[in-house]
Amino acid sequence: MTDKIPVGQTISGAYNFAFTRLLSILAIVWLPYAVFAAIAVGVALLAVPDLPRMLMTHDIDIEAMMGLSRVVLLIAVIGFIMSSMITVGLQRQALGKQSATVWYYFSLGAPVWRMAAAFFLAGLVVVFIAIVISGACAAIWVAAGSIPGAVWTVRIVAIAAGICFLIYIATRLLFFLPAVVTAEETIGIERAWVLSRGNFWRIVLVWLAVILPVAIAFWIVSRVVLGPLVPWPHAHMGTREILRMFAMQSSAFAPLVLAVEFVERVVILGVANGAVASAYLAVAGAPPVQPAAARQGSEPGFGSGTGA
Repeated sequence: MTDKIPVGQTISGAYNFAFTRLLSILAIVWLPYAVFAAIAVGVALLAVPDLPRMLMTHDIDIEAMMGLSRVVLLIAVIGFIMSSMITVGLQRQALGKQSATVWYYFSLGAPVWRMAAAFFLAGLVVVFIAIVISGACAAIWVAAGSIPGAVWTVRIVAIAAGICFLIYIATRLLFFLPAVVTAEETIGIERAWVLSRGNFWRIVLVWLAVILPVAIAFWIVSRVVLGPLVPWPHAHMGTREILRMFAMQSSAFAPLVLAVEFVERVVILGVANGAVASAYLAVAGAPPVQPAAARQGSEPGFGSGTGA
């Protein structure tokens, strides 16, 4: 156990978890995503009953589509809960708290709500700090007008410093949070902040090393597979024509697009959660010992096989 994140070990642990436990990761994410998709489609159809006809005929009614704005918040909240659920499932796997073979996962138990609450409260902190920074930048923007010859220099430096500070705060608050909430069974925002002390640049290096290569690889794959299928709209095209063009392309190649996006999402979730868990185990040590039943996969929500 150390107070510094071992960058190489964390990166190795992230890729090892993502690719050696890929089937378990897939088993954890597929049902929450399927439920979310079903709910989102159902809510969208309630808001815009004519949506199937528009997609089938590629005749998009912009005014009717505005009805989706009434349900965006609801869909976002459901997506947030499902994301918290998936994070709990993946962190339990990555931290070694769930060792049995997993076939599916769906839970609305206390760990999921604890994770959602932790993310929500951390988000509120980040939003509050963003508001304070915005106010400070606005004040500097106005005050800089009285500095001859350095107006834009001062303004740009102030905005850049504000953005960097916000990234610093968000990174330190959020990186360890999923592992802390899962391992220590607490809304550990302060604990996550303490663990990240002196680790900001290590966290940045880890994120760059585990997220960037995956994102680039799948971007290349999507360009190779999908690039020729999605033409760029012409400047003379109106909004309706652009929407019609994209509707035609989506209906023709939606299964392929969704397949590529889903695989990318699964891999990114794997490396991201693997990195967080590996860093946590290195910095904080092993998570608290669970009862034998929990170690063998009896956590509510997990559909487990017979092997470890």
